[in-house]
Amino acid sequence: MSKLLTAVLVGAGYRGDIYASYSIKYPDKLKIVGIVENNPERLNLLKKKYNVADDNCFDSVDAFVLKDKFADVVINATVDQFHVVTSIPILKKGYDLLLEKPFALNEKEMRDILRVVRKYNRKVYVCHVLRYSPFYLAIKKCLLNNDIGDIINIQLAEHVTYHHMAVSYVRGQWRSEKICFAPMLLAKCCHDVDLMMWLMGDNKAVSVSSFGGDFQFLPEKKPEGAGTRCMVDCKYNKECPFSAESNYIFGNWRTQYVWRDLDPDEEPTEENKIKSLKTTNPFGKCVWDFERDGNVDHQAIMVNFENGALGTLNMVGGTSRSERKIHIIGTKGEIKGVFEDSQFVLRKISPYSPDGYVQSIKNVGEYNDCCAVKGGHRDADEWLVADFVDYINGKEPSISCTDIFNSVPSHAVIFKADKSLKHGRVEKITY
Repeated sequence: MSKLLTAVLVGAGYRGDIYASYSIKYPDKLKIVGIVENNPERLNLLKKKYNVADDNCFDSVDAFVLKDKFADVVINATVDQFHVVTSIPILKKGYDLLLEKPFALNEKEMRDILRVVRKYNRKVYVCHVLRYSPFYLAIKKCLLNNDIGDIINIQLAEHVTYHHMAVSYVRGQWRSEKICFAPMLLAKCCHDVDLMMWLMGDNKAVSVSSFGGDFQFLPEKKPEGAGTRCMVDCKYNKECPFSAESNYIFGNWRTQYVWRDLDPDEEPTEENKIKSLKTTNPFGKCVWDFERDGNVDHQAIMVNFENGALGTLNMVGGTSRSERKIHIIGTKGEIKGVFEDSQFVLRKISPYSPDGYVQSIKNVGEYNDCCAVKGGHRDADEWLVADFVDYINGKEPSISCTDIFNSVPSHAVIFKADKSLKHGRVEKITY
């Protein structure tokens, strides 16, 4: 029998609440007994939601670690730049950790936290949730079954929609390294590079090159005569794909970050939303008026693996549809599919067949081996937490295991790819 784990939530934002909500659905497996959050409104909201005692609520990690250890684990869902500085004192205090990705923003941070994990013998899971999605889990099983032989080439592509690009990476907190301290590849494609490393198995990446740039959002590409606020002085408001009105009033695209200036205790009315976008809300500003600090809206990387196989990833921002594509070519066949379609094609070489190959369509079901729950993309969060709980309770790691040492290769590749992009050279990868 697995014991009930007690947890402290550090960072009571959107992602932290998702992970913590596992305790509501499975109260016999996980219980939230503490919260650390410097926003009083969010702290009070989640304190009530998870019924946490006042003396187990803190406004900083410094205050939290002054108290004797009172839980089994910590869920660290702080913003990216605080992952390492908050995790190190938590690990030293004796807590095992579920840590939001990316677990570090640069090579120094990566070395620092790994040193502490080793020294204090702590268990750390990184939230690479896509490993737990039925789509990628099914592909991983095909590879483990040797269905397509040895991998020669693995190709991934992530298409970031125009509205997601605008809300998160142009108007939002990830638009500039000055604000989020992470380049676009790390902020958006950490999952994708992790998937590449995970699917390649024990075959290590040895070098990487990268190209990219800002194609759409350069200031000089602002339409002639465009205004400064979409709904106030812009003649293109009704036709621009990045219009605040179409994205956040009509479309309601990814607006969990948009209405932070409105009263959190009240459901915002359309009238209040419109007033907000017309006045002080930064999400109401023209997308071409934001400083992006050299950030990119498209980037490609090529990875060379130790056995000579190649991997590529293309991130393209501003697309009409969100898609994650994958194509893996092996010595015996290939796998090709789109994550959002929940199916992939498995082709196997067959010289005596009419087409020279046989193929089957793999429709991905709604169930995942990690725990018996239904769902699609978002429920992978739940499966990850379930696997983390099992791992802390001493069960064997699953094939999706996101232990921090399994996450090192993807971070190392991203750090070197960013250097390649900036300096125009091939970078060797060190671990």
